[in-house]
Amino acid sequence: MRLLRLQLLDFKNHQEVEMHLCAQVNCLLGDNGTGKTNVLDAVHYLGNAKGYFNPIDSQNIRHGQPSFMVEGTFGLEEADRFEEDRLVCAVVKGQKKVLKRNGKAYQKLADHVGRYPVVMIAPADAALLHDGSEVRRKWMDQVISQYDRPYLDRLIQYHHLVQQRNNLLRYFAENRTFDAAQLVPWDEQMVPLAEAIAAQRAVFVAEFEPEFQRIHADLCQGREAVGLSLHTKVEAGTFAGLLQAAQSDDRRLRRSTAGVHKDDVDFSIGDHALKRFGSQGQQKTFLLALRLAQVEHLAHRVGRRPILLLDDIFDKIDAHRAGALMNVLGRARFGQVFISDTDQERIPQLLKAAGVPFASWWVDDSGVQSMETEKEPGT
Repeated sequence: MRLLRLQLLDFKNHQEVEMHLCAQVNCLLGDNGTGKTNVLDAVHYLGNAKGYFNPIDSQNIRHGQPSFMVEGTFGLEEADRFEEDRLVCAVVKGQKKVLKRNGKAYQKLADHVGRYPVVMIAPADAALLHDGSEVRRKWMDQVISQYDRPYLDRLIQYHHLVQQRNNLLRYFAENRTFDAAQLVPWDEQMVPLAEAIAAQRAVFVAEFEPEFQRIHADLCQGREAVGLSLHTKVEAGTFAGLLQAAQSDDRRLRRSTAGVHKDDVDFSIGDHALKRFGSQGQQKTFLLALRLAQVEHLAHRVGRRPILLLDDIFDKIDAHRAGALMNVLGRARFGQVFISDTDQERIPQLLKAAGVPFASWWVDDSGVQSMETEKEPGT
């Protein structure tokens, strides 16, 4: 899968843009604040029906305009034939967002999830290391949900039950009463859902971790030992007892303290927590490997290779890691890549050195202009 053409109309700071894209690496170059990241976010809209940076669609409309439109043509290799899909995402102030595929609007945006997978790597990914467990759970859940709709359905149902159970615990506290029997119906519904979710998360980590290790070793030439593991207290056949044991804490804290909504993913370097003992370069390399492994995992599970978006990735990584990254990205199996950078020469020179085909654009206040294309030998 690859994006052949991208058009923007009044999207963020861009009045009108049309780009015919390289099948391998596309470089967006220019000063800070000119809209390079906004082009990447437009591709994210096409793949995920939402922006990566701002969940409020109306705030992505160019200032003073009533609407925006993002249009893209995807090339798909299906059963030994090549097909093209045209996607249009349009937002008008005060109206419901519309997403159309080949002229037909989706009834439910959830039906679009996983069809055109896109993975973004951005400075905001640092939150995966430094913020609370909710951020890492959300990352894990978003990956699994792109190829496992029953998992997403269980997750939604489970969180609804937790909310209802929490409402009951707050009611008990506010009215200075407690009736454990009233918790039983909620507990009985939560148990099979929580145990299934925990089991699916364990399968995900077991499948994901070896590919992550291999990619990380490529990026750092095997100099660093890292790991990731699922931290959960929910196991098959034990969650009912865990809920019972946590009842006194639940009553005191007015919320459900046990369950998969407390799971975490532990990131380590050597035998230590990455966020405490990893340098900035080591942390950034870890996050790059994590996202690249996400590309590989989704390619295997969805059956289509995701488009990879890399925003401002060269901050805080050295030249050796940058060169290794270009070599990794240059492998055909990584598919189509979009990269932004403020340095006009850095990425093109690294790609040329790695022998990777690319196209580059200069982004400034006047728009997006084509700069250079480096084709494969013989083409």
